[in-house]
Amino acid sequence: MAAGKLRGPKQYAQVSNTAIASTQWVSTQDACRELKLSRTTIQRLKNRGILAAGTCYYRRGLGRTAPTAWNVEACRAVLQRLAAADPASIETYLLPTGRDA
Repeated sequence: MAAGKLRGPKQYAQVSNTAIASTQWVSTQDACRELKLSRTTIQRLKNRGILAAGTCYYRRGLGRTAPTAWNVEACRAVLQRLAAADPASIETYLLPTGRDA
């Protein structure tokens, strides 16, 4: 392996230390609790690019399994904009209607 090269994910969010220090970052568990989302849903929103790296979350290490820190206020703002534009776009599953039951 060439000097200076790291193995692992191809991209990392570039977050300035100032942005990290000036914002409240919480664990995935705390973010799920505050946003009232399941762990699966918050990961799905992250993987789809709805929650942006560097703004809504960052990885606390270089590995694939490094813990993720979340900015709940930024996530909440994104979800509110998304819901205002198209409420159905944030539905992750369909609830049965009276006809389906």
